[in-house]
Amino acid sequence: MRLARERARLPHALLLAGPKGLGKNALAAWLAQLLLCAHPGADHRPCGRCQGCTLYAAGSHPDLHVVQPEAVYKSTPGLLAQYALRYPPDKSKDSKDSTVIRIDQIRALIESSQTRPQIAARKVLILSPADSLNVNAANSLLKLLEEPPPDSTLLLVADRPTRLPATIRSRCVNVPVRAPEHGAALAWLTAEGQAPAQAELLLELAAGAPLAALALADGDYIARRAQWMDDIEGLLGKGADPVGCAARWKSAGAERGLAWLQGWVGDLIKLGFDPGALGLFNPDARARLQALRNRLHLNRLFEFLELVAASRNLLGGPLDEQLLLEDVLIQWSRLPRT
Repeated sequence: MRLARERARLPHALLLAGPKGLGKNALAAWLAQLLLCAHPGADHRPCGRCQGCTLYAAGSHPDLHVVQPEAVYKSTPGLLAQYALRYPPDKSKDSKDSTVIRIDQIRALIESSQTRPQIAARKVLILSPADSLNVNAANSLLKLLEEPPPDSTLLLVADRPTRLPATIRSRCVNVPVRAPEHGAALAWLTAEGQAPAQAELLLELAAGAPLAALALADGDYIARRAQWMDDIEGLLGKGADPVGCAARWKSAGAERGLAWLQGWVGDLIKLGFDPGALGLFNPDARARLQALRNRLHLNRLFEFLELVAASRNLLGGPLDEQLLLEDVLIQWSRLPRT
């Protein structure tokens, strides 16, 4: 970014891609401020004092445009959410808070991008999470990527970039966002007030993502995970009701539950190949996993893992989450046992 800016050859679109909890939104916001700053320092950081930086921090810079699903900007307050209020979805046909980015939001963004910047040298357009674009919105965005305004930079933030059409990904400069070195992440978590042993467990559960680990500590994930484990075991011959389990999972967040289940089944497969496997998604549940693994056929676990991954990709679409979860959990309960 520094070299591109110095040479006045900024890419028209960047795709910031990586797992949740790595600070991709914070990175996008920081890059936006850098691009809007009139006097970046010698260290290529925003000055924090110019008109652009002042307006940016106040949430009122006219050249920063952010589009998010309505459910996202309502549930995660912050600077990006403040800017996203400018692009609400059309609610004339559906009063529910949308979990996807809709075509009317993208059309409004495209319209805003056609005028010249008011203050900064360029406009910055942020889509987060970009992988929540519905099909029509993605097609509309493609037109903007094919004919980008010369004085704008588009920042796409995605947890699962493969959900974006290949035609969109191919028109962006990919910026992979990876987890920091384990020691650095552990030191950061302990500085945030977590005991070393707890920080270690949280990092393992969050696959090395520090912000995700901190969110686990602040939320109800640990308790929910214990319930998910009990449900999964109860569905295998202990008479648990998949409909009731699905309702609990939905109340906790379908994405959270399916993401955990995908990691759980991945652990079962790892242990099927190597009982001493390292890098488990649920490292503290090795004994429970091994006991469960001994009851299941490995080849059917691969098939079920594909079902969970496909179901996660359907979230945010027209299918009812309760029915989707019921189908997944019923299929789990029907896995043949040894």
